[in-house]
Amino acid sequence: MGKSIITAGLDMGSSHAVVVIGRKNEENGEITILGAGRAPCRGLKGGVVVNIPESKLAISRAVEQAEAQAKETVEDLLVGIRGSHIETFNHRGAIAISRTDKEIASEDVENVMVNAKAIQLSSDREILHTVAQDYSVDKQAGVEDPEGMEGSHLAVDVHIAVASSSHINNVIKAINQAGFTCEDLIYGAFAVGDCLVANEEKDLGAALVDIGGQTTYLSFYADGSIRYTKELPIGGELISRDIAYGLKTTFAFADDLKEKYGRCLTGLTDPNEMIEFLAVDGRSKKQVSTRVLAEIIQSRVEEIFEMVAQELQKSNYADAIPGGVILTGGCSKLLGIDKVAEQVLQTNVHLGCPIGIEGPPEIVMDPVYSTAIGLLKYKHEGEWASTHRSLNGDSFFTKVKNWLDNII
Repeated sequence: MGKSIITAGLDMGSSHAVVVIGRKNEENGEITILGAGRAPCRGLKGGVVVNIPESKLAISRAVEQAEAQAKETVEDLLVGIRGSHIETFNHRGAIAISRTDKEIASEDVENVMVNAKAIQLSSDREILHTVAQDYSVDKQAGVEDPEGMEGSHLAVDVHIAVASSSHINNVIKAINQAGFTCEDLIYGAFAVGDCLVANEEKDLGAALVDIGGQTTYLSFYADGSIRYTKELPIGGELISRDIAYGLKTTFAFADDLKEKYGRCLTGLTDPNEMIEFLAVDGRSKKQVSTRVLAEIIQSRVEEIFEMVAQELQKSNYADAIPGGVILTGGCSKLLGIDKVAEQVLQTNVHLGCPIGIEGPPEIVMDPVYSTAIGLLKYKHEGEWASTHRSLNGDSFFTKVKNWLDNII
């Protein structure tokens, strides 16, 4: 049996901390999921830490659950972050090849990536990722790997993710206070894409829609790489709030009704089937038909996909997704959501399934864990370019400044 390593991914989602522990075979790269844990977190809002003690507690609980199931202990966490503070955009870098033989070396590839990252940022922003989309040699585009080729001019198109330094540091502080080390920070939207979008779909052109509790993430892939990402301020919690308002019950009861009996199409319900639930006072018993519940859910789900359709039109990629749309996120478990998406988006839609991942089906096939699983896959197999930062709370540049202050 080949040597293996134990690794763990922490997804700091909209309102939950989700942890997955896996084993990677270093010989063949296969990843097997061993356990998972999930804990609600009042210290998170839209993926951003707003209360460090509450976030610390949720992280600890989620890791404990995962460790108990996996029968393994972990110290380091690959951390997936999200939130409106993360901005993504495309950029281009270019250099001249000055050596006599004009052969492009590895240092030229490194230099052109550095050139692509030469963007002006405010002091509270930093580059989280720089993903190479494709290279051009002497204006010939579509080059996957230019090393060893001959040319006078090398260019690269990249997709950059920029994040708030303070938000990143708050995440790291919560993890450190929970007793763990942040091994790497990864944009969750990138990680889940590596996990669910097949190489053929990336080449052909496809969109990934990740519907979380408070936000929905849209990613577009074409020509083998990510081209566009966008966060939309709408998610599954709004469906639960609609149910709570319409049925005059608590958010907790409404969320439970959604998870147990939720349907996205009235045609999937029995009009005579009734569900009993408690009113907002927690004592009075009430009833609602599954059809009425589906009407409430369908209305909000249609709104979510209408926003996705509008964003696709704005991005100019609406007509460039022959590979269709892949759905994931906790909300994608609602029965019939793929059919609603097809009706609104007018394209083929299917539910995402982790590629090349082994493990318990109740974890691997549950979209709640897709991003956390994707963190393990992205770290080991995906395109990766992190910044030079300390992952123990302070940036690299802050560490240098502190060191200089101490010796002066």
